[in-house]
Amino acid sequence: MALTPAETEQPAVPKWRRVAVEYRVPITAAAMVAALASMFVLTSQSGASFATYLLASWVLAALPRWRGLFLDWGFLAIVALLAYLPLTSLWSVPWDGRGAFGQTVRAVLVLTFVVAIAECLQVDWFRQRMTWVVAVAGALAAAAAMWFFFTEPPWDNRLNGLGQLDTHVAAGLVYAVAGICALAWLLASEDRRLGFSALSAAVAAAVLAVAVPLTGSRNAIACGLLGALGLLLAHSVKRPARFAMLGIASAVALLAAGLGAYHFVAGADALILPRGDSYRLGIWSYYVERIGSDGPWFGLGILTDDATQVGGWPVQHPHNLFLAVVWQGGLLALALLLAVIVATGQTLFAHYARPEAKLGMAIWILALPAYLIDGHELVDKIGWTWLLFWLPVGIAVGLRGSAALADARRFGALPTG
Repeated sequence: MALTPAETEQPAVPKWRRVAVEYRVPITAAAMVAALASMFVLTSQSGASFATYLLASWVLAALPRWRGLFLDWGFLAIVALLAYLPLTSLWSVPWDGRGAFGQTVRAVLVLTFVVAIAECLQVDWFRQRMTWVVAVAGALAAAAAMWFFFTEPPWDNRLNGLGQLDTHVAAGLVYAVAGICALAWLLASEDRRLGFSALSAAVAAAVLAVAVPLTGSRNAIACGLLGALGLLLAHSVKRPARFAMLGIASAVALLAAGLGAYHFVAGADALILPRGDSYRLGIWSYYVERIGSDGPWFGLGILTDDATQVGGWPVQHPHNLFLAVVWQGGLLALALLLAVIVATGQTLFAHYARPEAKLGMAIWILALPAYLIDGHELVDKIGWTWLLFWLPVGIAVGLRGSAALADARRFGALPTG
């Protein structure tokens, strides 16, 4: 039976909706590029966060597009963690309504960043161009920082970054991640010997390989090497099980070599740990005792002041991201964090053949050990935790939730004829 013209006629689609659908991913990607790039150069975290507010509004406006993610237990674990940590403001001491609102906003910014990464990964060009942006922005920022370092040497002879990377640890770890992105860019180049793309990737990797040691952060140097080794193994080993075995064996061998040199080679202890343990054991002991006595299950609250003194020196935070999460939300928060880590790790291994999964694994091989001795804010405005922790989480959500992330044309109900 033939359809009448009235039955075949399709409703007109507003121009604004057509533009939003056709350019959705480029607009989302542009906002993320602006946000990530500003982190390298802007000293104000609020200024660097401006693009993330635009990104959050853009993502939330398209809630019907990604609401299917709420059927995924891994994504629900992320939502639960990001909802629970701001909730701990209710029992923080002292209570601060403005601070509680700020923590909620930060959680929303993080969640929308994760969704934006997942959504953009549904197009082929995003992962490659994202690595370009992080590598180039990191290399340019590192080159500028090194210029100031050599023209006006700092008193401690350690490289500080620009923008939000004005501490040695933050600069070292972010430059290390940018170096991994440069290495991923180089490995993805069709011709690694000739060509502008391969040459640019090699130059960026070289600049960042110089910048990381200049920061003097042993954490960044060691974990950066682990991350780079993990990426190289992932691109040379086809089977994930074999990759895991070789990776664990390599890490154990490097750790054994480092411990052996530290204890048995003259002068190696000063080279490996020139500042000893930097009071880490004393710092951790204090926070463990406070948590055990005041809030083991639900924490002391995300707004409770965690500053103290150890060995006569001021200490601003636990210098351990996992311990900081327990301080804020107790063992419940730690369980939610571990659920996110497990879901992300399982997904990255399940999609081992995908280049974006290899990149996510390499970043986490760097980040998770690094967070054992540094880091303190899992939920924050845009900063180094977004790049080290939430970027791999977003990659995993994108890989796991591709079916839930509907095609852009379906969102806008565009006619197909």
